[in-house]
Amino acid sequence: MRTAIIPGSFDPMTIGHKNIIERSSHLFDRIIVAIMVNPDKKGFFSFAERKKIAELSLADIENVTVMTADGYLADLAAALGACAIIKGVRNADDFEYEQEMAAFNHDRNPHCETMYLPAYGDMSDVSSSLVRRAACEEDVLRLIDRNAAQYIRELGRLPVQTHKEGPQK
Repeated sequence: MRTAIIPGSFDPMTIGHKNIIERSSHLFDRIIVAIMVNPDKKGFFSFAERKKIAELSLADIENVTVMTADGYLADLAAALGACAIIKGVRNADDFEYEQEMAAFNHDRNPHCETMYLPAYGDMSDVSSSLVRRAACEEDVLRLIDRNAAQYIRELGRLPVQTHKEGPQK
């Protein structure tokens, strides 16, 4: 069985992430989505919330498992028997950053290859940061899975749309 890991902070998972995971699910027998600690980022959602959001977003993809993990990605890949780490790239900056990470992971685990999948079309503008900065609920709903949006709404974490009202009479 060919297993690939798709790591990230997924804070929260977006339709862009889901697109990469769906495309990857056709290439490998098993996909493990690993919600990892990124020391350079402060989380908006807890790990438990991120995991639930990911599980809701990916429920319709049969060969995907979601987990949380810390430590080195290359070590996790070795422990899980993964032959590939898949990363989505939106632009040259993403590629440059991911290339550094790929070299580090390859040095630690030369049996696991890093593969890049490009973001196509509108997906190249989607990011978790954009979701967190969305001005209104409608903006968020364009960027995340509908089931995940319902969960986030229940958490009370979707932006509340405000309308500027004219002068009162």
